[in-house]
Amino acid sequence: MNYLLEARNIIKTFDRKDDQLTVLNNCSLGLESGESISITGPSGSGKSTLLNVISGLDNSDSGELIYNGTDITSWTLDQFAIWRRENIGFVFQFHFLLPDFTAYENILIPSRIANKPAGSDEKFAMELLDHLGLADRKNHLPGELSGGEQQRIAIARAFINKPAILLADEPFGNLDSERGEQLTDMLFNLANMNHSSIIIVTHDKMLAARTDRSLELDAGNLTSII
Repeated sequence: MNYLLEARNIIKTFDRKDDQLTVLNNCSLGLESGESISITGPSGSGKSTLLNVISGLDNSDSGELIYNGTDITSWTLDQFAIWRRENIGFVFQFHFLLPDFTAYENILIPSRIANKPAGSDEKFAMELLDHLGLADRKNHLPGELSGGEQQRIAIARAFINKPAILLADEPFGNLDSERGEQLTDMLFNLANMNHSSIIIVTHDKMLAARTDRSLELDAGNLTSII
C-alpha cells in the first residue's frame, strides 16, 4: 500500500539512572492520504514522543520514516524543518498564541515563516476565521479571547499553509466536553476541506471514535483497536 506517511519499526529509548526505558518498541503505522488516525493510551506511554518522532522533532534509535515514497529517516534538522513548514500543521493542548499579536496575525505566522509573498494568504486567513465563527474577533489579542476561541485560532493557524498532515496532541484537553465536541467538528470539517490527513493523540474516547482508525500505545507497543 502506498502511504502518505509511514513509520516502520520505530524504537525510542531514554536513559535512566540504572537502565534504559523503552518508550517505543518496534512501533509501525501507516497514514493514507485523507485518513484520520487516533492514538490513545495511558499518560506517559509515549504518545507525544511518537508524534515528535514521526514529525522529525525527535530522533528514533532505529526504524524508518517514509513520506510520500521517500525515505526521510536520515534527513538533517534543516531538511526536517523545511518539510514540517511545508507539509505539517500542529495543534497542541495549549494554544501557544503570541500574546502581542492579534488573532488574525497569529493565524498568518506560519505563512510568514514560510516566506510566502505578502498578501498571498490574507484572504484564506479570513476564510478560516469566518469558518470558525471568529471573523468579528479578528483584531482581538489572545488575552481578550476565551479558551475555546484561543484554541480555534490555534486550529486556524495550523491550517493556514494547507498542510498535507495535521498532528494534534490532546487538542481539546483544556476544554469542557461541549466546547471540545464543537471544535472537533470544526477541525474535521477543515481537514476535509483541505484534504488533510490527521493523527490525533487523545485520552478522549469520543474523539478517538471520530477517526477512521484508532491505535493504542501501551508499554511501548502500538496496536490497532479499530
